[in-house]
Amino acid sequence: MNSAPTYDGKPPVAYIPGKGRGATGFTTRSDVGSAVDGSKDGEEGQFDGKEDDEADKIYAAVDERLAGRHKKRRIEREEKEGAQAGAEGKISDQFKDLKQKLSAVSEEEWAALPDVGDRSLKFKQKRQQDVFTPLVDTMLADAAKRIGGGETTTSISGDQTSEVGGDLTSIVGGLASARNKVISMTLSSISDNVGGQTVVDPKGYMTQLNTQKISSAAEIGDIKKARLLLKSVRDTNPKHGPGWIASARVEEFANEAVKARALIRQGCEACPGSEDVWLEAVRLSGSSDLGKSICAEGIEKIPNSVKLYLKAADLEVGPKQKKVVLRKAIEAIPNSVKLWKSAIELENQEDARVMLSRAVECVPQSVEMWLALARLETYANARKVLNSARKALPSEVLIWITASRLEEGQNNDEMVDNIIAKSVTALGAGEAAIVKREQWLKEAESCEEGGGVVTARAIVKHAIGLGVEDADRLRTWGGDADSSIANGKVEVARAIYLHMLEAFKTKKSLWLRAVELEKKFGTKETLEERLKGGVGACPKAEVLWLMYAKEKWVGGDVDGAREVLTEAFEKNPNSEAVWLAGAKLELENGETDRARVLLERAREKVNGPKVWMKSALLERECGKAEPAIKLLEEGVKRFPKFEKFYMMGGQIWAQKGVAGVGNARKWFQKGLVASENKSVVLWILAARLEEGGGGAGSSKARSLLELGRLKNRANEELWLESIRLEKRCENEAASGNLMAQGLQECTNSGLLWAEVIYNAPRVEKKGKSMQAIKNCNDDPHVVISVADLFVSERKYDKARKWFLRATILKPEFGDTWVRWYKFEKEMAGGGGEEGDRCKEILAKCAVVEPKYGELWTAVSKDMKYFRKGVGEKLKICAAGGS
Repeated sequence: MNSAPTYDGKPPVAYIPGKGRGATGFTTRSDVGSAVDGSKDGEEGQFDGKEDDEADKIYAAVDERLAGRHKKRRIEREEKEGAQAGAEGKISDQFKDLKQKLSAVSEEEWAALPDVGDRSLKFKQKRQQDVFTPLVDTMLADAAKRIGGGETTTSISGDQTSEVGGDLTSIVGGLASARNKVISMTLSSISDNVGGQTVVDPKGYMTQLNTQKISSAAEIGDIKKARLLLKSVRDTNPKHGPGWIASARVEEFANEAVKARALIRQGCEACPGSEDVWLEAVRLSGSSDLGKSICAEGIEKIPNSVKLYLKAADLEVGPKQKKVVLRKAIEAIPNSVKLWKSAIELENQEDARVMLSRAVECVPQSVEMWLALARLETYANARKVLNSARKALPSEVLIWITASRLEEGQNNDEMVDNIIAKSVTALGAGEAAIVKREQWLKEAESCEEGGGVVTARAIVKHAIGLGVEDADRLRTWGGDADSSIANGKVEVARAIYLHMLEAFKTKKSLWLRAVELEKKFGTKETLEERLKGGVGACPKAEVLWLMYAKEKWVGGDVDGAREVLTEAFEKNPNSEAVWLAGAKLELENGETDRARVLLERAREKVNGPKVWMKSALLERECGKAEPAIKLLEEGVKRFPKFEKFYMMGGQIWAQKGVAGVGNARKWFQKGLVASENKSVVLWILAARLEEGGGGAGSSKARSLLELGRLKNRANEELWLESIRLEKRCENEAASGNLMAQGLQECTNSGLLWAEVIYNAPRVEKKGKSMQAIKNCNDDPHVVISVADLFVSERKYDKARKWFLRATILKPEFGDTWVRWYKFEKEMAGGGGEEGDRCKEILAKCAVVEPKYGELWTAVSKDMKYFRKGVGEKLKICAAGGS
């Protein structure tokens, strides 16, 4: 038999074993490889060059640089978070001491703990599936009938019916009754029995919530650290009282009152000589009885502790018990001033006097005890007490001053002076003075404040010159007087001035300061007394004579004023001011002939320009134009440079109408020539003459004002007159151009800025006001313009402040007083009645006597109102000059 052939050679190409008999092979993932085509589109290896490596390095460097930009901030944040986590500690560490206390919990306490409700989502979803749906209305109605005893008509069987009815009765009835009880208890707890109003105090409720302390994790950690630190302090130095006090207070802060009391009790045992520890124990005791026992124990340990005795007295309820404790304390510590004072405060006047008598023996160094005893004694005994006090305390100034006040109370002014003189000699003499000059003056002010005026004057008299050089007396004493006035101590200032006047009798400025003090703070009698002394010491001081005569005249004593001026004539025969004052006095009282005679004599003796002007003014007021012109012509011959002669002459001729225009023009032209074209008022008067009736018209006035501006550069009054001339001619464009030119030439002119504010539209007034304030803040024209702006905006309080500011800046500027008075008059109702503010303004204006101002001079210089007083002129100005 032939065997099958074997094929040991190489198989043919594309030979697959077993394929002929239908066998197939299988493949696995390991045979195939990854399912992802690794050579997608043949892109591998495209970025493996040197340039790509260099780009990768650049991008890596950029990423590293960006990461390093915030590295420092990230490190700081991580360190801060780590430190915070370390400070707060772990939760397990924070509550470690609380967990240790769980070992002391009994089984009954564990059993009594309530079940913890699980709020997790898993159990919540399960409970939602167990919620019962509400019963239908038929079942509820059937249950209600059964509760009420009715029959049911349900199809449920009898057993079921009884079961359901019983269950519903118990469930529904129980819930309803429980709900009603809860609501009733709640309402009764927050409502009263009368009106049903709530008695819950919201503020008290919130306060109660605030008192509930909730310790944070950080506080708990701090308390633990403090406990450890203070425990170390106590262990290191157990005799250190503050350590025990701090430990107790830490426990008190942690709401561990029992532990705090235990610690402070240990402190009392460890530091029995520390009264602060005993006082802290009393404070933490919580009850007065326990506090008393602690105080008693502490006093046994520290028998000389004043604080413990005072604390024990405070713990007592009634005054008798307090007295007992304090008297025991005084027996133990007789030299304690605090104990004596506390005990004396509880006694009546008689017992207090007895105790003070004993107190000054036990504590002779206490000034308060001596002075208190002197106040309770009679005059004779008080003198003895104070003498004893001076012996015990010879360097105490209060004892000397009290003795002086005692004599002052008995009207012994001479004795007051002697006592103060001795005290100053004993305490304030020499370089090693016990009481310095400044302290003496302070004591004088204290005496004045307490009503001891005589003592204050005596102190000033004897102590004002201590340590002051002769060359510095006037300056130093003047400063002392100003300081006393600033402190409101007028009597001390008056005494200083009197002492200065004795040292410098002929100093006119000093007399004027003393007179000013009396005008502000003194009476009519003291003012006249000071003026009389001034004219006697300084007979050549014209101003003192004039002030003296004016005070007499204002007070209604015309004859007295004449006598003063007569005496002034004798002392100052060549004084122009005195002669004019005499003429004014006679003129104001209607004695025209006397005034004329005085002026004639004055022209002979004085021969001054004002005398000639007043003489012409008198004739003009009397309606005698010709004599007035003659006097002015004579005055011009004697004093050709005096501008007012030409003004008055031109005004007198201008009042005659067209016939006098030529002469008026001549007078004004002569005045301009005499003043070398520098008189602004003459330029304005000449322009108004041409503009008015009979003149050449506005063109001539315009040329005169332009010429005046050329001769007087940067003159605000001429610019303002030119602007107003154009407005009167209704030439708004020219007026605006002139205003712009004027502000360029006179940038800080308050007069022009005020005109800008008044003429500006309402919406622009505020902006113009701010520009004006920026350029000339302290000009009264601008200030009153701003005040008027506030009035128009109904900001009345601000307007008053600005009016007041204007009067302070320049009190003699009359327009401020006019506008302020007009404003207050309108605020008072605008009728005939005047408010308190109007009266106050009138009084202040009368004292100041304004001298200038456009509105003011329009009335004050008018011959119709020449004899009117300041108040009447102010009212006329406010009324519009009518």
